[in-house]
Amino acid sequence: MKNKIVDHSGGFTLIELLVVVLIIGILAAVAMPQYQKAVEKSRGTQALALMGSFAQALSAYYMANGSYPTSFEELDLDVPAGWTGNEKWSSLTNIIDNKSNGEWSLQMYKTEATGALLLQIGRLTGKYQGAGFVRAIANDGQLLDQSITCAERKTSGVIFTEPDGSYCHGIWKATFDGDNSNTYRAYRMP
Repeated sequence: MKNKIVDHSGGFTLIELLVVVLIIGILAAVAMPQYQKAVEKSRGTQALALMGSFAQALSAYYMANGSYPTSFEELDLDVPAGWTGNEKWSSLTNIIDNKSNGEWSLQMYKTEATGALLLQIGRLTGKYQGAGFVRAIANDGQLLDQSITCAERKTSGVIFTEPDGSYCHGIWKATFDGDNSNTYRAYRMP
């Protein structure tokens, strides 16, 4: 009769545990950047929705009054809770009004060159601070197509310090539209 050694401990060996930990680490390393992009896109989508609401309110105000407002308070729109700050994404001198929530800044301004009315919303904090969106509303009372440009600010405010295109192209798949502004890199939204 042969003696058999039977192990009844039922545990895992150290090698098996290390392999499992290694696999989990690799999966996390692959998934984390995609998760961070999804979170950032969600934040940006909320900002775009807010900017869209203000753009509609500006158009309605113009139709009712024949001119554009001189502040956000004149609009028939409830500002979400927490948008009571005055931090600015852009430090341009022709800003009409500004609202911020500590993370984002929403600004209404007129361009010096053409007098066009624009809305812009930009990140104040986080990895992508200095990135945001610009939306043309009107020029001399004429409503514009209200297309949205993704912007990575390079001067006059909160500066974007990440690699060029990492927000607008990397997160939003926007196409580089050229440095047609001396204050930000412009990307055409898809």
